[in-house]
Amino acid sequence: MVVEKRYAEDAIKFLLENEMLDDERRISREDKKVEIPVKGNIALPFPHSLKEQEYILYRGQDVPFKEIKKKAERIIGGKAELLPKKWEKFGDVLVIKFPGGFERKEEVAKIYADVLKCRTVLEDVGGIMGVKRKPLVKHIYGDKNAETIHVENKIKFMFDASKIMFSSGNVDERIRMAHAGNEGEVVVDMFAGIGYFSIPIAVYSKTEVYACEINDVAYNYLKKNIKLNNVEKNVTALYGDCRDVAPRNAADRVIMGYFKSKNFLPYAMEVLRGGKGIIHYHTTCPKSSFPEEPFSDVKKAALDYGKSVEMVFHKKVKSYAPGIIHGVIDVKVF
Repeated sequence: MVVEKRYAEDAIKFLLENEMLDDERRISREDKKVEIPVKGNIALPFPHSLKEQEYILYRGQDVPFKEIKKKAERIIGGKAELLPKKWEKFGDVLVIKFPGGFERKEEVAKIYADVLKCRTVLEDVGGIMGVKRKPLVKHIYGDKNAETIHVENKIKFMFDASKIMFSSGNVDERIRMAHAGNEGEVVVDMFAGIGYFSIPIAVYSKTEVYACEINDVAYNYLKKNIKLNNVEKNVTALYGDCRDVAPRNAADRVIMGYFKSKNFLPYAMEVLRGGKGIIHYHTTCPKSSFPEEPFSDVKKAALDYGKSVEMVFHKKVKSYAPGIIHGVIDVKVF
């Protein structure tokens, strides 16, 4: 589905609400148009057109990889079939995961950088580590300074890609959360990072946000991003463990964007104003157990506080591992 840029945010929100957004593919932006992957024909309440599109691994852009492969064949010959077809591009920094035993990485990384117009290339060597969610990467080409500004949904995120994780696969959820709040609400983001959810919801929903972050590097970028997006009056950054620094009895809405946050659910109940409000709970679980398993976790925590719950939304954000998904559920506590 193709819409003009001015309609893109409303279109994405409409598709999410109607469960018609195809989250196996990526949103593609070009000039004044935005191509949004959909699961089928649907009538939008504003001008749009439909475009047939094959499934392509990198955000609907097949041409860059064809060019990369053509240039790489001159260096590695038939081994070009081993070239990574997926990558993460953050501003002008690129993160690539090469298959085991791949040779001449630096020369190949230069090709990716030239074609994709990046100044730095990092190799993903092990995913994300620990509660502070530090990416395991190493520099393989270009400027060793991996700090960049990544723009998404008109929000600017400054961060060092060698020290801070950023998942482009969560873009649809960040866009959804931008419009999840209501003006005047108080939101507590228990695992704010660099402001992935805190800043979009403050910018678009005009909420007051308390953003908690335990990683000192992420916290410093969170403060920079608050200023970068002009939401100093809306977002308060709180450094430390959310169990210690999150304000109690204050929030209309709690965001729990950390996968391993089950044990933090009792604290989320204490953060809600009068024990009532909405919890946005992210988790990983078997595909066959979603959304029942995470809902059961929230329900048990609420019952311990004498509260009732109702699941008002659930969504698979992306695949996490074979048979395992990253999902989010929105639960009303009352």
